[in-house]
Parts: sequence; structure tokens; C-alpha cells
Amino acid sequence: MKLELGKTSFRNTNPCFASNSKSAQQNESLAWFWSVEVDLGGPDQSWNEEVYRVHWLRAKALQDRWREEMLLVKLEMDWTCKFFLWKTTQWGDHMQESLEKCLPGHRCYAGRQSQMYSLLAQDAQAAFQDLQNVLIEARDE
Repeated sequence: MKLELGKTSFRNTNPCFASNSKSAQQNESLAWFWSVEVDLGGPDQSWNEEVYRVHWLRAKALQDRWREEMLLVKLEMDWTCKFFLWKTTQWGDHMQESLEKCLPGHRCYAGRQSQMYSLLAQDAQAAFQDLQNVLIEARDE
């Protein structure tokens, strides 16, 4: 049995020239041998410059994605705290309505819910403050 090799049989193993459809390719680092300065003496060194250019662009895109992710995480932490505080106020209003309508069961439940969201807001603010400090230290490095 004789096998015929076609163009699809060969796969380029260099991650810099491989297809962009390869999953998780953007996080691969450049292999060590691409960083070694070697003068091949050939007239056309453009392929080597292309490897460095592509690697730099991918590293820049990765850095941009992480900056965006840090921004989103900071905003989500702020949104979480504001949501808990809003729910605290909302349940506090329900508690006042129940007090005016002389509904002690409803008032107790609303008061408990208001206190629960207040504690969640305090815990989230304390935890997120620690994370904010870590993010600031990571950004400064």
C-alpha cells in the first residue's frame, strides 16, 4: 500500500507561522532559538524580522487584553458593592413600609434581609480593598 502525500499532509510546526485558528496560540511564548542573534549571511532576512514583528504584536495584544480585564474586574468589584448597598436600601424601605402598615412579620424579614445585604456589602468592600491593593502592586511592577 502506497501513501500519497499532499499539501494537507504537511503541517507547519512553528507557532509564529501557524494558522490563527489554533486554540490558545496567542498565549504561547517565542521559542528560545528565535531570540538567538545569528547572522545567516543571506540577502533576505525579512522572514526573521517577520517572526519578531508577529511575536511583538501578539505580546502587545496579550498585554492589552490583560489591561482590559483588570479594568473590567475593578468595575465589577465596584458594581457588586453598589448592588449590595442598593439592596440594603431597598429592603430598608420595605421594612419602613411594613412598620407603617403594622406588619411585624414582614418588618422582621425585611430588616433581616437589609442587614444581610449590609454585611455582604461590608465584606465585599473589605475583600475588594485587599484585591485593589494587589492589583495596584501588580500594575506598578
